[in-house]
Amino acid sequence: MSSFKAYLQQQGKSRGTVQHYHRYLLDFLCWLDRDNTEIENATAKEVLSYLNHLQNKGQENKTRNIRLNVIKQFFTWQIDQNQRTDNPIQHLKIRGSKTRKLYQILDKQQLESLYNAYSVPNENDERLNRNWFANYRLSKARNKAILSLLVNQGITTPEVERLTVNDLALKAGQIFVAGSRKSNERTLELKSHQIIELMDYQYTTRTELLKYQEEETKRLFLPVPSAGQQKANDTLQIWKGLTNEIKSKNKQFINFKQVRTSVITHWLKQYNLREVQYRAGHRYVSSTESYLVNQVDDLQQDIDRYHPL
Repeated sequence: MSSFKAYLQQQGKSRGTVQHYHRYLLDFLCWLDRDNTEIENATAKEVLSYLNHLQNKGQENKTRNIRLNVIKQFFTWQIDQNQRTDNPIQHLKIRGSKTRKLYQILDKQQLESLYNAYSVPNENDERLNRNWFANYRLSKARNKAILSLLVNQGITTPEVERLTVNDLALKAGQIFVAGSRKSNERTLELKSHQIIELMDYQYTTRTELLKYQEEETKRLFLPVPSAGQQKANDTLQIWKGLTNEIKSKNKQFINFKQVRTSVITHWLKQYNLREVQYRAGHRYVSSTESYLVNQVDDLQQDIDRYHPL
């Protein structure tokens, strides 16, 4: 149990929170002792029975959900310690408690379509001689490169803005995403087509964009001035313009938080929880677990199988 306390402290929990969690876990262990059930053998059925017991004692959904999350974290710790092979309640969520906002999850084909449908005009475009076309083409090339990182690596828009040219390791096929107050740093693999595209952006498009910047900068993605202007627009205009462009062509697209949520949800079906936590840059595994609520079909099946909460 002392090792689990250390695990909680490593997750950034305060001393008071660790003490509360420890007390909640002991209460669950006492509940299991009534039927002589070892914690290593506890299943979703026992957990649900315990939660119903708490409900009968008058505990609200929010409080019971905290206790459920403590048990989830303990099971995850047990997996790390090779004391169990699975977390039988990882998809379980109590109805009526606060959850992450649900988005319509875009499947992999829809995500790829967002990227593939975003076209960059070529040099033979009939609008070539228009005074606004050069800047327009630069912005489209930049946006295409940005979109590939959002769709494939699931990074956030603030992380895109913080990327520098030093974060790209094209020969290694990787990109480094710096950490922040809310996220951890990570190094993510690039797909082969991204390497070519990002190389073209960095050495061609970005070189052109540098001409419009008022001072030297290492930022990877640079703003573009509107037609007839010399000064580049701010980053807010980048996201506003790109969002409106995609929405006009894809009615299922809501925003880039939806894209990130979709990417992380698909990762959870492919990788273990720790791997997804790293890829997403989450400081706490509980942040990663919150995306499991998007797997509605799996969640509903688990709940209906045992007992509706």
